[in-house]
Amino acid sequence: MIERRSFFQWIAFLAPKWARAQSIDAVAMRELANVVLPEALGRQGTDKVADDFVQWIRDYKEGVNMAAGYGHPRTQVVPPNPSKHYAEQLRQLQAALVHADLGVRRSAVGRAITEAGVDRLPNRPNGKHVASDLLAYFYGSSAGEDLLYGVAIKRDECRGLGNSAKRPAALM
Repeated sequence: MIERRSFFQWIAFLAPKWARAQSIDAVAMRELANVVLPEALGRQGTDKVADDFVQWIRDYKEGVNMAAGYGHPRTQVVPPNPSKHYAEQLRQLQAALVHADLGVRRSAVGRAITEAGVDRLPNRPNGKHVASDLLAYFYGSSAGEDLLYGVAIKRDECRGLGNSAKRPAALM
């Protein structure tokens, strides 16, 4: 039988993650993605990246050990969830995101990023601003890397040794 104290501690542990994940407006995230991500992705592509980002936030587990990687023997843990302010930042951008003119939407997002003190894209989402974190998420992915270089590197897929000497195919 669960003691009452244990039950409430368990609920308190789960509530912040649940509340944070539920408060992020997926429609607003899609609109933001349509503004900041490359037009080459098309609307379906930007919507998919936005949906994947929201899912990544929901699945985020802070404090777990990160893979040390080759040559990095020091163990590190995943930092706190960067999405703490995303819902508020999306609400602040909401009026600009529904504007018909893409230039106006981009200017509003650019001002918000500047006001948040973002001067470069982080290697991984860091919580400074939802727009820069969305970009970091995308360009940190295999698909973002492929688009950036214009070739199908597909770094997360094993090409095998048989064709490892071949150059990646150009994106169409």
